[in-house]
Amino acid sequence: MRALIAMLLAVAVLLSGCGGGPDADGLRAGVNERLVQALPAGTVELVSLERRGSQADTRAAGETRRTVYFDAQLKLARDFDFGGWDAPGVAGLVSALGAGPKGISGITSGGNKAGDIIRAHGTALYKREGDRWVAVTSGGYRPAEAPDYVTNTAPGAAAILEAMRKVIESVPKDASPAEQAAIEQELALAYASVRARLARAADGYAIAAGAEHGQYLRFARALASETRVRVVPLITRGGEENLRLLREGKVSVALAQGDAALDAYEGKGAFAADGPYASLRALGSLYPEAVHVLVRANDSLASMADLRGHKVAMGEPGSASRVTAVRVLEAHGLGLKDIVPQDLSIGAALVALRQKQVDAVIQVIGVPADSVRDALEDVPLRLLPLSERAIAALAGAKTAYFPYTISRGAYANQRQDVRSVATAALLLTASDLSDAEVAALTRLVFANGNDLAARGSAQGAQVSAATAQQGLAVPQHLAAAKALDAMSAGAGKK
Repeated sequence: MRALIAMLLAVAVLLSGCGGGPDADGLRAGVNERLVQALPAGTVELVSLERRGSQADTRAAGETRRTVYFDAQLKLARDFDFGGWDAPGVAGLVSALGAGPKGISGITSGGNKAGDIIRAHGTALYKREGDRWVAVTSGGYRPAEAPDYVTNTAPGAAAILEAMRKVIESVPKDASPAEQAAIEQELALAYASVRARLARAADGYAIAAGAEHGQYLRFARALASETRVRVVPLITRGGEENLRLLREGKVSVALAQGDAALDAYEGKGAFAADGPYASLRALGSLYPEAVHVLVRANDSLASMADLRGHKVAMGEPGSASRVTAVRVLEAHGLGLKDIVPQDLSIGAALVALRQKQVDAVIQVIGVPADSVRDALEDVPLRLLPLSERAIAALAGAKTAYFPYTISRGAYANQRQDVRSVATAALLLTASDLSDAEVAALTRLVFANGNDLAARGSAQGAQVSAATAQQGLAVPQHLAAAKALDAMSAGAGKK
């Protein structure tokens, strides 16, 4: 009986080595190769990697593929900021490791130090070619779970009330009607403000985020789990709806593309019928959202000019991304009449691209885009660069766009930098929050040391006080600007 068990175990080991994907040494070599491609030489050292099993991937007909799971520890060989906007960073890291939401911990806003340890739960996809396993691409994101929420309270209310009482008692009884009216008005205003803030604290700061599984909602949920203030993320259709919800007073905070926010502020584009939104203010810029122009890797399309006469998926009508796509085409001398526009969301567009129902997809999204990473598992894709003339035109004065490079390694098998433009994802508010609330939210969102990537938002690693005023398309709230200045001054003294 023991001999039979031993034989079965031996067979199982042989089968696992043959059909379960590469062994630990092969896996380590593949991960190291992707890290070298994605990050500057000498940035990290792979100090440990443990293979955690594998699972058959049946999406590719006619191929034997397996997704291999592993735990890895990386050690920083030098100081490095993974949140850099226009440099290899968090995008390359998550793509190299195939990490999903909450799959990487140890990345801190403001930059990591030499010797820091980054831990990751990673995946790698392999296919069988003869007697060997060949890497296909790293695994994609999976939806994150909604986090729990916490609240906090501010101490010292009794002392403030006592101080106010003394001030009021010090006013002479024969004070003028104007003085008495001033006291009553200020007390009534303070009472109303306290009531409003208590209501918001009890119910939470509703933040208009975005679609389920989208980057905005993932960021809002990560923020909710990171901060001590109750943030309530709302599922919406995206930036344009978020701006209207904010204007109507239905939310206190909203996320939106910088170009859409500028249109709303000026009352142009999709917001022409609404008129200027003069009270719109930004707490700060969060992360860049780059223009992605995707085609199938084996197609002959090499430039934006080649899109003439082809089917191009450019977002759903009413989406901020579609407005940007139209402007990108126009900057290249192309109008809607010159292409065959397809009104598809990013998910449907990538499926259509794989099935050869469209020839290209234009989307504005943070890097790395999880939907793009997932699509790479099914079909090789390629990014088209924008022309330098179009980049200069789009990033001119009084626009919300700036030149941006999608660095090599941001996506699996991307071996060259791709020139494009980006607009900043903005955290926005209006006039209903007090200066104290705005300052508190600003400090919490942009504080160094946050690890929003570990809470499910890869783009959260790019949120920093150092870049909070980069790419601002609308006026910044004065209280937010003061809070950021104080944070920068404090960091400079360390």
